[in-house]
Amino acid sequence: MDGLPSAPLEKRHLHSCVDDNDCDYMRTFNEQQVMNVKAMWATWIVIAGIVFFLALWNVHQKSNRKACKKAAVVETESQIEDEKSSGIRRAISGIQSTGRRWLYPQSIFGIFPRVTRLQGATVIFVTIYSILFSFIGIAYGEWVNPTTPPGRRIGFLEFVGDRTGCLAFAFVPLVFTLSARDNIFSLITGISYQHLNFLHKWIGRFIFILTWVHTILWSIELGIMYQPQPYKYVSTWNKRYWKWGVGACALLTFLFLHSFRTVQRWTGYEFFRKSHEFIAVLFLGACWGHWPEMREWLIAGIAIVFFDRFVRYGRIFFIHMNWVSSEIGAFGFHPHSATLRRYEDSDGIVNLHLTINNTTVPYTAGQHFFLTFPSLSSFESHPFTTANAPSLSKPITKATPFNQEYIIRVLSGQTHRLAKLAPEVDTEYTIPVVLCGPYGNPATDLLDQSAEGKNFLFVSGGTGVSFTLPLMRTLLESEKSNKGRCINFVWAIRRIDNYAWFADEIKALLNSFPGRFKVRVFVTRDGNSSTSEVGSSSASSSGDDEKKVVVATEKKVFEEVNLKAGDASAHGVPKEVEVIYLGGRHPDMAKDIVGPFREQCIGNGIRVLGSGPPQMGEVLRKSVAAINVGGVNAGLYWDSREY
Repeated sequence: MDGLPSAPLEKRHLHSCVDDNDCDYMRTFNEQQVMNVKAMWATWIVIAGIVFFLALWNVHQKSNRKACKKAAVVETESQIEDEKSSGIRRAISGIQSTGRRWLYPQSIFGIFPRVTRLQGATVIFVTIYSILFSFIGIAYGEWVNPTTPPGRRIGFLEFVGDRTGCLAFAFVPLVFTLSARDNIFSLITGISYQHLNFLHKWIGRFIFILTWVHTILWSIELGIMYQPQPYKYVSTWNKRYWKWGVGACALLTFLFLHSFRTVQRWTGYEFFRKSHEFIAVLFLGACWGHWPEMREWLIAGIAIVFFDRFVRYGRIFFIHMNWVSSEIGAFGFHPHSATLRRYEDSDGIVNLHLTINNTTVPYTAGQHFFLTFPSLSSFESHPFTTANAPSLSKPITKATPFNQEYIIRVLSGQTHRLAKLAPEVDTEYTIPVVLCGPYGNPATDLLDQSAEGKNFLFVSGGTGVSFTLPLMRTLLESEKSNKGRCINFVWAIRRIDNYAWFADEIKALLNSFPGRFKVRVFVTRDGNSSTSEVGSSSASSSGDDEKKVVVATEKKVFEEVNLKAGDASAHGVPKEVEVIYLGGRHPDMAKDIVGPFREQCIGNGIRVLGSGPPQMGEVLRKSVAAINVGGVNAGLYWDSREY
């Protein structure tokens, strides 16, 4: 009678009752268990309903993109005014704008750091659902346990304990689905797997909480309420379900603690990834040993794990398998050949330039690959965004292979060991690379022009430019003119010599698409700190004459800063690129970037795409949310790399 009931629950018969009280308890017990199973399936009906709604929205967005592509005509200003007059479009735009204004910023009071209010609201929704699931429909009675001495059976302890355990089992397939790179939710909803990782983490934490509530409530019932004691509690420890349950709790606690970044920093990212997957599989086995009658939910989790691995290794196999001996190589599995070059700036920050030669995997700008370096480890892979993308006029095929390029910031862990393979600066080293992908939303989705994509702002920090620059190139190639739109490219770097990472690419875009976009480069470490003081005095100016004086003063200070920082042209910066030296501060996202761009925009539709440090994403979300007023419909896509 302890713990969850045996299955099938609907056919569980009453044992020989000692008295009416005992029979009433058994009847209530069976009714509660049938209700638990129905509630577990109801949970998945709710999940299916949410996924179905997101799927419909995804289909709607894709149909809009196809309609825009068929039109293939750039709107004139009069057409834009006609669009504004459309009541339905204005209503939809107003709802989107209001939602973004309130849901884009960081969650209220910082309860959920580095997440949006929308993500925080999702956690609150799951919390409320879990509470309602755990307490609604519970038989809050008390029965005498016919033992010597008589014990008590508390409905709250037993039935809430059972319900929380059932919900934890129901969440198991969900948490494993959200962890998979190739998951059905991403395919249906169009939401890339890395943006579902937040929900994967929190569903795992809910499983942890529910499991421990289940354990504590039944421990109180078996250790205090049941009689005789301590015989009852000691004898419980010898039962199979108790031993496996304790083991599952221990494994789950390990997974829970390692979901926090502080612990991940202590143990290292590589240890976290390897141990997380291994312990998760052991956890499924322990749950099966604890209560085999719930195996259907565990089998679903195990099937998801193996399906994800099957698809992942299948991708790798077909990417690197050479079926016919040729000049490329002999028959068999061959890693790609790549060149690795080391760069160091004046601060001693190391970056690596990786070029993978002759790849034939089709992908678009904004997507990323998981790279494995056999020279370091054959069982460890990390995600990296490609710093280039094939031209729209020349797609990747076996006859026209493409060289993928990556800019890798060297930190601790594998990137630190990778840097040791290229010890000398500006020297090319050849290494083998195994890649898996592509992953992430394609450029057609990211450059969605059906809703807010009239004006484009690309914002990147450091190596985040690998995400934004190829996307801007794809946008420019897809149209013959910029009539009716404004395009800005903003890049924040530590030192002006970091500009060399993409100097050739930016110069090529300026030559190929003259006058169609504006480039602004913010240099945070070079220059004089007085630059920020000039910015604040300019903001407080009111009269026209005073503004002229401030602007003149600002030009003078920038000349002094440029002189101290060195001529930007000496670093390969063309005259078309505006370089702003900040002298030890970060750019003010609202005043220096988003605000000025809003003033340049044609119409009210704005699409912002960005990538960089997490702190940059936080302030960018807040700044984009703030301009969603007065009919402005500004959307944001931040390339998350938090795992």
